[in-house]
Amino acid sequence: MRSMRSILLLVSVLLCFSLNSASAKRYMMSIHTASPLHMQRQHFGKMKVSFLKVGQGDATLITLPNGQTMLIDGGPYEAGEVIIQKLIEKGINHLDAIVSTHPDMDHIGGLIPIVEQMPVSLILDSGKTYSSFTYHTYRNHIKKRGIPFVSVKEGQYIPLDPHVSIQVLNNGKSKDENNESSIVLKVRYGKADFLLMGDADVRTETEILKQFDVHADVLKVGHHGSYTSTSEMFIKKVEPQFAILSYGSRNPYGHPHQSVVRRLKQHGIMIYGTNKRTVEMETDGEHITIGSSGLMPLLK
Repeated sequence: MRSMRSILLLVSVLLCFSLNSASAKRYMMSIHTASPLHMQRQHFGKMKVSFLKVGQGDATLITLPNGQTMLIDGGPYEAGEVIIQKLIEKGINHLDAIVSTHPDMDHIGGLIPIVEQMPVSLILDSGKTYSSFTYHTYRNHIKKRGIPFVSVKEGQYIPLDPHVSIQVLNNGKSKDENNESSIVLKVRYGKADFLLMGDADVRTETEILKQFDVHADVLKVGHHGSYTSTSEMFIKKVEPQFAILSYGSRNPYGHPHQSVVRRLKQHGIMIYGTNKRTVEMETDGEHITIGSSGLMPLLK
């Protein structure tokens, strides 16, 4: 079943993405005859979203209703082993997709041991290249493992589960700064919307507002709560019930900035941080459960 799901993922991505690697394209073309039998399944189940405790960094694990798994970033290098252990605890021994939002060390560093040690079907990237040792090590491990590597485009959908919409709202193909190039994802299951901002800054927020519907129940706050992100206008448009801040305690950057925390609180948004523990969310598309807090009805 796992291998069938992986094949179907790759077939779907072939239809939606242009590959930036000839070898990846040949690999994808070799399996174009797979039959999408599991698409007919009627029991949708629940979607689980884990905002992982990785210190001063960022990593989010999504387990979709059909069982597909997607890891968005991997925190700094030392977080890689922690994430692998977390995956093992959850019974996950394979990742259907990894999304590397942008090439900063605190987002892709932990992906190096993950790519090295775990089976991965596909890696989705912002398209932003970088000259750092961490980035080159990361890319070399991907090539060594022969994992298909795809640069996503704005507006495209990532077809991992037919009942879940995963749309790319920003990529980094033509952006100069790493944070500005960060992949932004909107994940929708039923009535539940998650907006995952990576390290996107205010300029990126403004661009996204012009093109997309950003309303979401859960906002993964951009750039660890830095003052460079999460403007007043953006918060008003998103109208989240919950905000997630991914950061490490006593970090040298002052994350999250108090001005951002204050703005979120002024809008009555419930704030959760990954500095002390992983934030676990689960949704059936009608309600969201946060840890052991019980069902939270969606205000729609």
